[in-house]
Amino acid sequence: MSLRNAFAAALQFMRTHRGLSQRDIANATDQSHVSRLESASTSVSLDVSEELAQAMQISPLSLLTLVYASRNGESPETVLRQTQSELEALGLLQASVPAKPLKLESPQAVESAALARKIDSLLAQGKSKAEVARELGVVRSTITRHVQIRKGTD
Repeated sequence: MSLRNAFAAALQFMRTHRGLSQRDIANATDQSHVSRLESASTSVSLDVSEELAQAMQISPLSLLTLVYASRNGESPETVLRQTQSELEALGLLQASVPAKPLKLESPQAVESAALARKIDSLLAQGKSKAEVARELGVVRSTITRHVQIRKGTD
């Protein structure tokens, strides 16, 4: 079953279980959007999912648990046990998750810095630009440009 269909089934199941109408839970969106979500003709965003859960007075995680239970044909308890087991196995059950993503260097920048360190090391060993270029498998102009940049920063 697709996630869209599972979300539709879980949303409708929870809404009717709570005795609410589509209009009752349409705080952040309109009733026709809730109808499209329940008919699986549109996908939900995380923000709208959270607002719908709050309107039904449940946590967004509870709603998502119902979604995955529906998709997998399992009980919510099974989904939660699997999630707990997975997080335990990864050593993340007690982890403190950052509130914002970390600013990571791009792979290109990391690779470029590693190349620069290798060039510096080989030049420090007294190798010529041509020898360094051959050893690292780069064109000589890369080595020349690196040396010029280093001179400009010294």
